[in-house]
Amino acid sequence: MSTETGEDPGAEPVYAYLRRSAIEHEAVSRLRDLEYRVIRTDGRQPGVNLIGMKGNRFRFVCIRRRKNPAGPIAEVAATYVEDLYELRRYISPIVSIDLWIWSRPDGWRYFAVFPGGIQEIRGDDGHRL
Repeated sequence: MSTETGEDPGAEPVYAYLRRSAIEHEAVSRLRDLEYRVIRTDGRQPGVNLIGMKGNRFRFVCIRRRKNPAGPIAEVAATYVEDLYELRRYISPIVSIDLWIWSRPDGWRYFAVFPGGIQEIRGDDGHRL
């Protein structure tokens, strides 16, 4: 057995995965409040950041942070076209997909992702979140 260690020059540093932002913590809390068990992905972009599990259903959530408000839904779809393309690969009868965007001063905006587009969903008024 060898005691040598080596570095993979193409490997990403571990600290990028270990670091969690405040908005990610908040998103995990929101999913847990909705009774999801939550696991975190490696956070690579584009793609899924959190996976919520409830019964035999899964909710994949892509979290994005902005300095400015996200704008109208058409602008959101255009801005996050790569994320949406990646996310749509996972849509199935047991997997729903969300795009959650946090910005100042608006806070959170939530979007359900469908094969043909996105729809804004509400978080505080009882609609699907």
